[in-house]
Amino acid sequence: MKESNLSFLLESIQALAFVNPFANERDEIEGAILSQMGWTEKLQETNSKFTKEFNQVLHWVREGEQFLLKGKDNKLCTVLQAEQKASLAYFSLFHEIIDDLDSLIESMGADSISNRKLFKKIESGIERRRSLVGGARSGLWEKPEHLFACFYQLRRAFICLFNQIVGWCEPMRALRVRVWESIFTKDMLSYQQWMHESVGRFPTLILGPTGSGKEIVARAIGLSRFIPYNSKCGQFASNPNKSFCPVNLSALTETLIESELFGHRKGSFTGAMRDHPGIFKTAGQHGTVFLDEIGEVPESIQVKLLRILQSGEFQAIGGDAPSFYEGKIIAATHRDLSVEVRQGRMREDFFYRLCGDQVNTIALRDILSVNPKEMENSVYYICCKLFGAEGAKELSSKVVDRLQSVIPKNYPWPGNFRELEQAVRNIIVHDEFAPLGQGSELEFDINQVYANTQVSLNGWSQIYAKKAYENAGSYREAARLLGVDQRTLKKWVLESGDS
Repeated sequence: MKESNLSFLLESIQALAFVNPFANERDEIEGAILSQMGWTEKLQETNSKFTKEFNQVLHWVREGEQFLLKGKDNKLCTVLQAEQKASLAYFSLFHEIIDDLDSLIESMGADSISNRKLFKKIESGIERRRSLVGGARSGLWEKPEHLFACFYQLRRAFICLFNQIVGWCEPMRALRVRVWESIFTKDMLSYQQWMHESVGRFPTLILGPTGSGKEIVARAIGLSRFIPYNSKCGQFASNPNKSFCPVNLSALTETLIESELFGHRKGSFTGAMRDHPGIFKTAGQHGTVFLDEIGEVPESIQVKLLRILQSGEFQAIGGDAPSFYEGKIIAATHRDLSVEVRQGRMREDFFYRLCGDQVNTIALRDILSVNPKEMENSVYYICCKLFGAEGAKELSSKVVDRLQSVIPKNYPWPGNFRELEQAVRNIIVHDEFAPLGQGSELEFDINQVYANTQVSLNGWSQIYAKKAYENAGSYREAARLLGVDQRTLKKWVLESGDS
């Protein structure tokens, strides 16, 4: 290998090894490597996870690594170049064991024997690259256990974001980039070396319209947290698939919210027949508590949550001693929280504790306005979710064709992906779907109400309450908009058949 090519490769891989895999920068670095190394075929614009172009990048990585390991390099000896060689080794080792990592993730927590086998591979891989990593200042190579945990987290995060956040138009790419930064920050190397524990506890606030996938984003972040590996027992500190704990705050009364989150002691209130630990007690150090509809939380609960955000401290109802939560908190809402603060419904100090790391999901209509073909991706994902991967492609094609025949042009999809999933269900079961209306405003002909005297007044109340709930996203907000008691509205919604 030419010295100029090797120097360029080392410089490029140092950037590539720790760049956001969903950013345009990654594609640019890969393209530059291939151009320098003489790759002449036109690069594809699709994600490079399995493309021949990326495989060719790996080819040059291994060529350069083998060249250095054979001792043919006598000039690259500066500290900076030592760091570059370590990055090359890091990148190569990760992709050397990537199939094993995929098997580990697919098994949802492999047994200690499988973990130990993979750990031995990593130790062996480090030893074979000792001449490359010996001069590096990075602490990643000094602790093989930590490097294993880093690789495990990287692969989990990539698979979660690749599979769960659907679509490849620019807004969805930008969303993946943002979510990846929420997990690893912009400085992935520093994160892996010494920030993983502290950043992993940063609260994250997810904002976006109802049905736009806020819980999907929250789950991707929660399942991608750093989890230490212990080589003595051959196990990770926790199972990431069991560490995500969602709570829909809008569906609970104030007392139930407090009990569900913080727990209660037996006899602390009427109906408290036994001790209840609460989610913050059971989630664990490497768990994630997802607080959906945080904008619905009354001030008394905000005060208690603020205490957790500030110090990790909380106390069960009727308890006499504090407990501590060391995991992550993710909150989400469709509301504009700045408005909630100005109008006095949310504490300012609580808001600022939440908004340090903010992610915004995207309305379906905005995605389709950029690329209408994203409908096909979304429907395919929904079909896989509902019916499995087998036959999903053919089934989704039929659903999309039917949707195009019944959905008006520029339909705004007010219910976003949740409405789209309901449309898929309707078409699969009944071969029909009735959109709510055209344009940005929902159309409702009151004359149809007068004409249909077969539906009772109570029946219309149920229908109207259900639509209000679907649009508002919570019982509390729907009740406020309609000017009725929350319990009454919830009763109507449940009677209408809404789950």
